[in-house]
Amino acid sequence: MKKSIVIALVLSLTLAGPVLAQAPQAGAKPGAPAAVRPMTMSISGKIAKTEQGYIIQGQEPRELFTILNPNPEVLDSLIKSGRSVTIEAVSVMGDNVNIQKIDGKAYQEAKAGKPNGK
Repeated sequence: MKKSIVIALVLSLTLAGPVLAQAPQAGAKPGAPAAVRPMTMSISGKIAKTEQGYIIQGQEPRELFTILNPNPEVLDSLIKSGRSVTIEAVSVMGDNVNIQKIDGKAYQEAKAGKPNGK
């Protein structure tokens, strides 16, 4: 009986030791979630407009993305042309993105005070 308790104690300390010995990261608050870095992605697809705003109908990856920084002048001209574009964007959360470049050209979001297409 005592032998099995000793073995269980040694085994638990052996397995838990490395986990307990890890030092916290510098500047990290205990219990705070790790910092999340925004994910940059390349999307090939077409721009469309819905009642909620502008979206990207992704062909690669095959998914719908909501544009959070719309510029109606730029996006409406792409909708009218009907052509596919390559978009570099930052994923904000889930399928919500902020566009950085369209076909390699810097993208300017709408100036403050202008309508955003919604």
